[in-house]
Amino acid sequence: MTDTGLAKQYYELAFHISSNLDEADVQKVRQEIDKTLTSNGGLISFAKDPEKIRLAYPINHQLNAFFGFFNFNLESPDESVLKIRDELRLNPNILRFLILKHKVEPKIDKDELVRKMAAAEKRKMKAVKDAEKSTKGETPKADEKEIDEKLEEIIEKL
Repeated sequence: MTDTGLAKQYYELAFHISSNLDEADVQKVRQEIDKTLTSNGGLISFAKDPEKIRLAYPINHQLNAFFGFFNFNLESPDESVLKIRDELRLNPNILRFLILKHKVEPKIDKDELVRKMAAAEKRKMKAVKDAEKSTKGETPKADEKEIDEKLEEIIEKL
């Protein structure tokens, strides 16, 4: 039974393809992996084409392999991941693979972060200025220069 309230789960599939294959066959294996992901409900968001690399240690007596990866998400991750894993295990041209869960974090824009910090600093300085104003009864104009200097310091730290 599938719960419709489940959110998408994000994954990365990294794989090594046998170096005994020529380029055309490597692309065919890559397409088979792509088809395995999509036929099990996966939506591919990024794919890195396999490139020949030297392995750190031999896998099945091979010192080289073609390495590539896919970023994808699944609507119903529980059963789909198991099906994908089982299908990949049956492919003799795939030396190794690894499926990792990704936690998607929203990207905060650097400019937006600077604006938020600047606004917080302005609020802080305004509160200090208001406190001084209530105790002295006057409004000093030199504080704007101090605020600008403080903002420049914050921006330089980023």
